[in-house]
Amino acid sequence: MTGPSLKRTTFRTSRLAEFCSEKELVSQTGHDVEDWPLVVLKELIDNALDACEEAGTASVIEVTVTDCSIVIADNGPGIPSETIEGMLDYTARVSSREAYVSPTRGAQGNALKTILAMAFAIDGESGETVIEAHRIAHCVTFSIDQIRREPKITHVQKASPV
Repeated sequence: MTGPSLKRTTFRTSRLAEFCSEKELVSQTGHDVEDWPLVVLKELIDNALDACEEAGTASVIEVTVTDCSIVIADNGPGIPSETIEGMLDYTARVSSREAYVSPTRGAQGNALKTILAMAFAIDGESGETVIEAHRIAHCVTFSIDQIRREPKITHVQKASPV
């Protein structure tokens, strides 16, 4: 005589969810939540320095930090729209440094992806990042699909003076 059997259900989890929880972001960045503002500053300043160096421009970087925002402005060439679109594809790694052997400040290719998700992970409901370059403001909002209980990204573009 056999007892009751366990019938398992297969679950499908979005890979995007790997970037949207504190636990996963701590694992990916190697830093606890309380250190995330410093992680954001370091990664964005590194990217600004790299972009200016690659453009052959002496870097000028302006940092503004408030209780609810971090703003990094630089005189680099700006992030192309195609790169921003690639950053929003959480099924692929997007990096201009991953395939090259050179001294670099970072080569993982996920720093901007983790930064985009951090505000959402902290709030649990919504988080917004604005990237302005080439006269376009890319407003990226992470939120949650309440029915599917999975993260959702909204990307709205509007005119920008930057």
